[in-house]
Amino acid sequence: MKKIDVNFKKPSQQQLISLLELYQTRKYSDAEKLSASITQEFPKHPFAWKVLGATLKQMGKINESLVANQKSVQLYPQDSEAHNNLAITLKELDRLNEAEACYRKAIALKPEYIEAHNNLGNILQRLNRLDEAEACYRKVISLKPQYAGPHCSLGNILQIFGRLDKAEACYRRAITLKPDYAEAYNNLGNTLHVLGRFDEAELSYRKAIVLKTDYAEAYNNLSPTLYELGRLNEAETSCRQAIKLKPEYTEAHNNLGNILQALDRLDEAEACYRKAITLKPDYPESHLNLCELLEKMNRIDEISFITRYAFNKNLKMKSDFLYYEALYEFRKENYDTADEILKSINIYELLEYRQIAALKLKGDLFHYRKNYSAAFETYKIKNKIIMDSLEYKKQDSEKYFIKQREVIVQLKKLQENSSYKSVIRPRWIQPIFLIGFPRSGTTLLDTILRTHSNIDVLEELPILTKMKVSLGYVPTISLIENMDNKEVETASEFYIEELKKYIEVGKKKIIIDKLPLNILELPLINQIFPKARFILALRHPLDCILSCWMQNFKLNPAMANMVELKRIVDFYDTAMTILKLCKERYSLNIHIIRYEDLVLDFDENVSALLTFLGLDWEDDLRNYQKTALSRKKINTPSHSQVIKPIYKTASYRWKNYEKYLNPFKKQLEPWLLDYGY
Repeated sequence: MKKIDVNFKKPSQQQLISLLELYQTRKYSDAEKLSASITQEFPKHPFAWKVLGATLKQMGKINESLVANQKSVQLYPQDSEAHNNLAITLKELDRLNEAEACYRKAIALKPEYIEAHNNLGNILQRLNRLDEAEACYRKVISLKPQYAGPHCSLGNILQIFGRLDKAEACYRRAITLKPDYAEAYNNLGNTLHVLGRFDEAELSYRKAIVLKTDYAEAYNNLSPTLYELGRLNEAETSCRQAIKLKPEYTEAHNNLGNILQALDRLDEAEACYRKAITLKPDYPESHLNLCELLEKMNRIDEISFITRYAFNKNLKMKSDFLYYEALYEFRKENYDTADEILKSINIYELLEYRQIAALKLKGDLFHYRKNYSAAFETYKIKNKIIMDSLEYKKQDSEKYFIKQREVIVQLKKLQENSSYKSVIRPRWIQPIFLIGFPRSGTTLLDTILRTHSNIDVLEELPILTKMKVSLGYVPTISLIENMDNKEVETASEFYIEELKKYIEVGKKKIIIDKLPLNILELPLINQIFPKARFILALRHPLDCILSCWMQNFKLNPAMANMVELKRIVDFYDTAMTILKLCKERYSLNIHIIRYEDLVLDFDENVSALLTFLGLDWEDDLRNYQKTALSRKKINTPSHSQVIKPIYKTASYRWKNYEKYLNPFKKQLEPWLLDYGY
């Protein structure tokens, strides 16, 4: 701080030097006493008031600091530093507009006042005047390029604007200038996460934590990155560490809820969302995440209570709450009400994934009202947004699809050159595999079958994929067929150990591994489980393809192929070709059940399936909706459909969209003939 000469009775030079030394050495209590003494004796000396204001601010006495800083400015209005100090205090009191005016006065008095420009940028960012904030940070950088802080702050603005490459460059520049800058590493991690570069994001967060071991925000931000990397247990640990460091950290409780939901620990997830709401009742994200969880758990009535609370309290993200209100009405089959609510929403105000969900809902409403052209166009817009998303682009769906086409080439070549005969003599469990193209009715069959007292069903768990990874190499079909008994037994042991994490093996007679796209893994299943049986769920190919295109799947390399009709048709053709070739080569034991037949004659088709499984009929099977309702969560898009009585309206739905599907009939003709359509 600078001493100001004024023409009135003033303290001694030694008093002022002592005061400044006490402040600079952080002896705030002594500095407060001395500055208070000086201001009492010399009430018109602005420097003493300025030091008193700064000291009281450091001691957390903000209101007292405000009075002292105001006095300093009043006594010497030409002191730019005094205006800056007053602004800092006003910011602490959340009087942002007044703080802005003070910073601008400081800058007017001293145009190259770096700290004031930087502080003004912070205020403008808080006021959401981001363009002006950006200009402030750029001004600071032009005045002092080696000052790391503004580079980091500019990165924050650029990240909000979506200029992620430039934001990354700013953070890296800040780190170069200040290698121990924990906040810059944390913010860089945020940008890398949004860019989908999760491995780099993890390293950046961990560097921030090394530099600042009690950095709760970095632990909290690390958890979603670990989530994206599939390391859910580590994500949970990181989130819990954030909460340990900062017990009332609302965002961390909310994030922990997301992780626990993914781990299917739904009661704990719900408790986390409710804890976040208790800590911060106006935090919309927790309310919205709770709505999403309750919808997936088919506790639809509870959603309305949350949305009404949000409207009454005028919470932010109103459009997102309106979406859930519309979804609630739709699930209650109040289609007119749902439509009116949806019309009131600007869909592009929603978070991206809710934009997609809202367009899906809008398309469904058009469909139920038999406005099929409007429905088709709406689903088309939905899928365009998906294809434009970063999440979609990082999936590399084309590479995945090409790999499946290569399987066909390998199978055909092997079949031309030699026959196949299994040499495996299994002594281990031989599961039943429920397969089919997505949206072919596998969730309905899953729900019916798990109602039987002697059946355990594993719902869409990547056990087979993990087993495949455990082999330590990428197996071609030839390598799979040449696995010896020892290799196969080791792989089966891995599979069974994974199995035991979800069910008590041996408790029930039948274990069914339900994952539709295991249809693509038939060579591996046959080699590891040569006595396995298969339930093949079929539905009219055009209905399967249309329903996949209408749906919102959680994106992965396989399901990212479900947003373009031509690609879905090619994928269907590929999957069914793999199935046909495997049936011929491996003589697979398959029971086919068609969705259309099941809904027309439930008892006959379920009885035939039970005969295939070697089980007797149980009357509870007709009450499968009760089984669905008793489950906390069903992990497929059909979760809201299987709680209803069986209905026929989903059969031959494709005919309403025939003009859009006609171009694909020729390619699908072999499968239409093979499966009796």
